[in-house]
Amino acid sequence: MSKGIRIYMSIINTRGTAPLPLPHKIGSKVSVRVMFKEEKMKTHLRVFAIVVFILVIGCGSASAYSKQNTQSVFVNLDGVPRMVTTDAQTVGDLLEELSATIDTEYLLEDFSETDTVTDSMTISLTSVTEKIVATTNVVPYKTIEKASGELNPGERRVVQEGQEGQTSIVNKEVYHGSSLVGSELVEKKVITNAVDEIIEVGASNVIAGMTYKKAINAKVTAYTPYDAGCNGITATGATATKGVIAVDPSLIPLGSKVYVPGYGVAIAADTGGAIKGNRIDVCYNTKNEAFSWGVQNVTVYVLA
Repeated sequence: MSKGIRIYMSIINTRGTAPLPLPHKIGSKVSVRVMFKEEKMKTHLRVFAIVVFILVIGCGSASAYSKQNTQSVFVNLDGVPRMVTTDAQTVGDLLEELSATIDTEYLLEDFSETDTVTDSMTISLTSVTEKIVATTNVVPYKTIEKASGELNPGERRVVQEGQEGQTSIVNKEVYHGSSLVGSELVEKKVITNAVDEIIEVGASNVIAGMTYKKAINAKVTAYTPYDAGCNGITATGATATKGVIAVDPSLIPLGSKVYVPGYGVAIAADTGGAIKGNRIDVCYNTKNEAFSWGVQNVTVYVLA
């Protein structure tokens, strides 16, 4: 076998050392093509090593930059503090980061979303919540007393038992944190109606279902606001109209309710020069009504 000729190819390795010889004999089983194939593979490995080196350097720089821009921020939600570490530039960016952990609507206090995040700053948030609140309210019953001539004076008899009613009320309440800031009626309905209590009261002095404290036999005449000497205004300043009567205040105090059979319940609100003692003047709105009444002797009743 003849002595082969050595072929040297310069290969620059990553450590910067001298070229390495690649001995191959001409005419050996390893062809020149195989030699170049090996060389090409080594070149790819060197390029890969360089790329990895650059990426490692770059990631280290990015990590250092990220650490330089990381801020510690205190976030208070309804007064409960928590510290977060962030590289967000604005308050809005930080709140966006926290949206996954804050599962309620809130109000941003003191800052706006465009404000810059600074180290150790405190951001206060107030939660906004709504509650539907249903309540049942009791409606008290009323007590109605009716005079009865069938009972002895002072005797009382329950004719109808009173029953309380119930209503259902639904409100929507709005809270900022734990403070109620608004309430809106959503629904109100009657569950049961209240039933009045009716009590009969025995009274010796009852007329037309009304209790009276004094009965007076009177001479009753009639007048209108348009009669001579009348100006349409009574002695008490009230308007002279049907339902007003003139009395002698020494017998019937002004302001008293008086039942006049055939006329009805009236208010003693006027006086007159001719109205003395048992004389009473009832007011009508028209002269025809006044003439129809004429002059009558009637027992009138000062109501209790």
